[in-house]
Amino acid sequence: MATIGTVPLNRVKLWREPDFANAELMVASYRTHRFPPHAHDEYAIGVIERGAQAYLDGRGRRAIMPQGTICVINPGSIHEGRPAIEGGWDYRMAYIPTKDFVRLVGAHDPGLKGELHFPDVVIDDVETMRLLLAAHRCSQSTDASQLEKSSRLTVAVFQLIDRHCVGAKGVRHPLAIPIAVRRARDYIDAHVTANPSLDQLTEVAGISAFHLLREFKRVIGIAPHAYLVQRRVALAKGLLLRGMPLRQVAIEVGYCDQSHLSREFCKFYGVPPGTARQ
Repeated sequence: MATIGTVPLNRVKLWREPDFANAELMVASYRTHRFPPHAHDEYAIGVIERGAQAYLDGRGRRAIMPQGTICVINPGSIHEGRPAIEGGWDYRMAYIPTKDFVRLVGAHDPGLKGELHFPDVVIDDVETMRLLLAAHRCSQSTDASQLEKSSRLTVAVFQLIDRHCVGAKGVRHPLAIPIAVRRARDYIDAHVTANPSLDQLTEVAGISAFHLLREFKRVIGIAPHAYLVQRRVALAKGLLLRGMPLRQVAIEVGYCDQSHLSREFCKFYGVPPGTARQ
């Protein structure tokens, strides 16, 4: 990490999201960095949070990626990047391996054929940008469940695919979706403390992750991860009213620590769980 005095010029943080297509996520601030010509094996999807990046691909195509836009680079595309303005840029990126991306989309619609391609490297779509940004921030959160993280990423990426990816139009909708939703809901009810994953829910439901997330919210009124939190807090309340110690309650309902339970409880009841029991 380069610095001037004690001020960092370039900062990078990387982590993996195995429950979402084995994606690698990154949040970075680049003040002075210039990327040499290179290519990714993955689909690179990101949001510019601050400043602007100058982009140049191997065919001489130039673009400016400003704050508030989505940047997408297809696998194998030679490109380079540098600051477009003084002060550089901040962005959040998700790198999705090609085979996992194709598998993800194929599960959404098995009828899709051919290579999936984003024709534009800079996309001005505020609604989808906000979904991607919120999903990426959620992935970095220590409070969010794996179900919430993978669900938010799935919704955001599939909206991007549906609106801006060539070859991803005309999605067919499977039959008996309410039955699938009921199966997923029942599975959550039976595995509240186990923190079920999106993959587990889609396997039980028998439909794709995107269809399940969309139809679950339509039928139940909230997303699966929100339903899980609701059920966990309700279970915690019952245990607290039976006199179980707060620390033990947190463990029993599947939270990593007592403070996490307290934050979720406050969202529903406006007060800490210890206060509510008095």
